[in-house]
Amino acid sequence: MSRPVAAIFRTPLFNPSERFIEDQAAALTRWRPLLVGLERKRAGVEAILPASGLERALFALRGRGGSIERRLGAAAPKLIHAHFATDGLRVLPLARALALPLVTSLRGYDVTRSDAALLRSGRLSWIRYALGRKRLQREGALFLAVSDALRQAAIARGFPEERTLTHYNGVDLTRFRPDQGPREPGLILHVGRLVEKKGTKVLIEALAGLPDARLVVIGDGPLRGALERQAGPSAQFLGALPPDEVAQWMRRASVLAAPSLTAADGDAEGLPNVVVEAAASGLPAVATHHSGIPEGVVAGETGFLVPEGDAGALAGGLASALAAGPAMGEAARRLAEERFDRTRLSERLERRYDRVAAREKE
Repeated sequence: MSRPVAAIFRTPLFNPSERFIEDQAAALTRWRPLLVGLERKRAGVEAILPASGLERALFALRGRGGSIERRLGAAAPKLIHAHFATDGLRVLPLARALALPLVTSLRGYDVTRSDAALLRSGRLSWIRYALGRKRLQREGALFLAVSDALRQAAIARGFPEERTLTHYNGVDLTRFRPDQGPREPGLILHVGRLVEKKGTKVLIEALAGLPDARLVVIGDGPLRGALERQAGPSAQFLGALPPDEVAQWMRRASVLAAPSLTAADGDAEGLPNVVVEAAASGLPAVATHHSGIPEGVVAGETGFLVPEGDAGALAGGLASALAAGPAMGEAARRLAEERFDRTRLSERLERRYDRVAAREKE
C-alpha cells in the first residue's frame, strides 16, 4: 500500500541553519515527504522546483501556477506543510488551488518580530506577511509552534487557539548521544547562526569572568566578523559544521552556552534546536529565561537559567555548570529521551497529518 504524500514547502531548500526541517521530513515513516521550494540552496536536495527563473518570480508573487502546481497536483499529496508562517502565507494560494489543507510550523521570528520591523525589512515575503497574516490565520488548517511559550505568543498575535498546537522539534538520539570518555575541562560550546538574538556578544563579555575557560563557537552569520574582533584570542570560531561534527563537539564539551535574547526588532527564539541536541548529548546547558528555552533546560537539574543580557549572571551560571558533576548531564539526557525523541515526535506528527487530511479536529 502506497504511503500518503505530504508536500513539505520551504522557499530555500535549505538554509544552512535549517537542517532540522529536512531531518523532520526524513523521519516520517507512514507518510512520504515530497520537498517543494523555489530555490535549491544545498546540492543533493531532491525537490519540485521552478523550471525557470521567470516561473520562480511568478510563483513568488502569486503563490501558485506553472510547472510547480502541475507537478505537485500529479503527485496527489494529501496536505501541504509549510515551515515558517511567511512561507505558509506564500503557499496558501497553492493549497487553495489544489484543495489541500495547509499545516504551518511556527518557529520564532514569524511570531515575535514586530509588524513595523517586517514592513521595514525590504523583503517582499515579510512585508506581505505583515499585511496578510490574518488570511493565513483564518484559512490555515493547523499551526504547530515549536514550544509552549511560542504557542502562547502566537495565540496572542491572533493565531486560532484551537488550531495552534505545540510540536517540539525532535532530536536523533543516536546521532546526539553522550560519549563514554571524559569531557574537556573548561570547554564551553556555543552553536548557532551569528545574529543578535543568539546573545553571542553577551557570552564573549561573560568570558572575562572565566579566565580558565575556553570557548568554541560553531556557526556563521552577519555578526561573525564583529564577534571575532570582540573575542580576540579568547574564542575559536569554526564556522558552520555538518551535524555529525557538531555532535562530536557536544560529546567533547563540558557545557553548552545558549544566552539567547530578544533582538531590537522583536526577533526571538521558539526553542533553539541546539538546546535539545545538547540535552540528548548529555551536555548541561547554561541558557536564558527566553521564550521556550525553559522547556529544554530544567534549572538546577539539567543546567542553569539566567536573565537575558546579563553577562555577570551568565558567567556565574557557566562557572557553576563547569564545576558540576556528571549527574546534571545524565538528567539532561533523560529529559531528551522523555520529551524530544524524534521517533516519538514523528509518530505524533503523522497522527496529526492523519487528522488534518481527514479534516478532523484534534
